[in-house]
Amino acid sequence: MTAVGARTYLKTHKLSGKKLRFKMDDEQLALLARAADSSTGRTAKTLVKEGPLRLTLVALRRGARMARHHVDGQASIHVLRGRLTIQADGGESTLSSGDLIVLNRGVEHAVEAKSDCAFLITMSWHRDV
Repeated sequence: MTAVGARTYLKTHKLSGKKLRFKMDDEQLALLARAADSSTGRTAKTLVKEGPLRLTLVALRRGARMARHHVDGQASIHVLRGRLTIQADGGESTLSSGDLIVLNRGVEHAVEAKSDCAFLITMSWHRDV
């Protein structure tokens, strides 16, 4: 749970106040440790699930994959640590720490970690889901 003033991050992933603050380095390190112990080499934590907004932190061990999938809304992938490739729209892009890619709604994509990595996925829907 993350506290900001008198506000807290709820297990429902909803905002309980006007803002939330996360220590992303700490969040990444904790998730990377969990991914190292995972049989799939990956783990994720939803940070915010409020109305049409979703923020999810994902950690992958080198070689771990996320199979081809799509989301109904727009999505961005911001690499916070490490390196990964994303296959989308018939091509492949390699992303490193600090890189950001934005996908339009419905774009099928797959991800593979080229090194241990952590990335923030932000998704938005036009309707409240």
